[in-house]
Amino acid sequence: MLLVVLFMPTLAVADRVRIELHLMPPHLDPTLTPSATVSEATYNNIYQGLTRINRHGEVKPNLASSWEVSEEGRVYTFTLQPGVRFHNGQPFNAEVAAFSLERLLDPATQNPQRHLFAHIQEIQVVSLLRLQIRLQRPDNLLLFRLGLAAAVMVEPESADNNSRHPIGTGPYEFVSWLEGQPLELAAFQNYWGAQPRIQRASISFTSNRIELEASLSEGAIDLYPNISPLESVVRLASRGDYVLYDGLSEGQTLLAFNHQHPALVDRRVRRAINHAVDKKGLLDIYPKSNPPLIGSHFSPLHPAYLDLSDRYPYDPGKAKKLLAEAGYASGLELTFKVPPPLYARQASLHLSAYLEAVGIRLDVQRVSWSKWLDEVFYGKNYDLTVVAHVEPFDIDIYARDDYYFNYHNPGFDQLWKQIEQEQDEAKRNHLLQQTQLLLAEDAAHVFLHIKPQQSIRKKNLKGFWENSPVPAVILEELYWEN
Repeated sequence: MLLVVLFMPTLAVADRVRIELHLMPPHLDPTLTPSATVSEATYNNIYQGLTRINRHGEVKPNLASSWEVSEEGRVYTFTLQPGVRFHNGQPFNAEVAAFSLERLLDPATQNPQRHLFAHIQEIQVVSLLRLQIRLQRPDNLLLFRLGLAAAVMVEPESADNNSRHPIGTGPYEFVSWLEGQPLELAAFQNYWGAQPRIQRASISFTSNRIELEASLSEGAIDLYPNISPLESVVRLASRGDYVLYDGLSEGQTLLAFNHQHPALVDRRVRRAINHAVDKKGLLDIYPKSNPPLIGSHFSPLHPAYLDLSDRYPYDPGKAKKLLAEAGYASGLELTFKVPPPLYARQASLHLSAYLEAVGIRLDVQRVSWSKWLDEVFYGKNYDLTVVAHVEPFDIDIYARDDYYFNYHNPGFDQLWKQIEQEQDEAKRNHLLQQTQLLLAEDAAHVFLHIKPQQSIRKKNLKGFWENSPVPAVILEELYWEN
């Protein structure tokens, strides 16, 4: 018997939007986790920072309406927006901003981006709407960093409960989030800015590919920002009520090494693994997208980008030779921990085949997102993993002693100190190119490609960011076109 199923387009409700994200967030406080899904759901929707990153990757005013920088670059004085209230009715002012920043700097809160603000020497409340930040030394990236999700402002009385009941100053307030149910948001009626055009938003999280494709096929999703690895993308593209966009994220996709492993300490082994991987062939996991290859931890969208994608051409013979020189002619065994995103699961199949072809035997372990965070990101208990680093302009992680890569290079550390203090943009970009060359020469990882931001949305839903300079779905810019 032949069963024919006709999928009729689902009419959108003008005052509601249904968003689908792939990974279930551990909670809803972006100041406590590196999980990009938390940022995607909450950044500039529920929470806001002193500054914001717009769709073009530019720093713009947010809860700070303006700022002044001292001549030597060490003192920033912010003027705050008047009349701002949190979703629980409490006012936002300079004292609250100081509390939020001091909480960020407190090691006990374990903010994942605390290291970015290590140069802050003093935070001073000048008046109710003026805040001053004094630095130990100039940091030309401070305004950008204050616009990241980890630096959002929190209300002192509710901060400890933000993981389950988030309270912010943004255009949408939290309604509910029950197990197995979407995160429900509603337009905040006392929002200090312009009211959003869509009044309610449902954000669901589906990691099961079959369930996800079924929801898309039924038209039950209005926007899915990362359809790229789905096998059904060709069929979905032919639907009359959906539109596909090919954009780019800031996500550098890596086959990442744990530099603490005895074999991976050897640069010859790291270079061998680089030569073993067919980066162009790996792009087969994206049915209708062709993201740019990379050769270092840097985005092609940045003016300082250096194309190093051909630094290690695909050459299994050279890979075997380098492994033999390093003492692994008879093979090498490594543990490969794979997180749940579709791109990672599909890429792991190709990567495993490439490495096993040159004699590297893998113990492939597919783990949940929470387990990946616990074992890989925090526990550093892995040899290899594949992941997209979607945080913008995050090459600084190679200067961190405590980062999960366990990568240490004094030359890189010195370059990064110069970059932070260099006020001239052309000179700073030259230094950034040197850091890219250093990481490529060191074969710090296998730098694969930029994670594509191929999204699918209902045809009459407008305002979505085609590119993703930060991991975020900005609800207040969305609207339904009649």
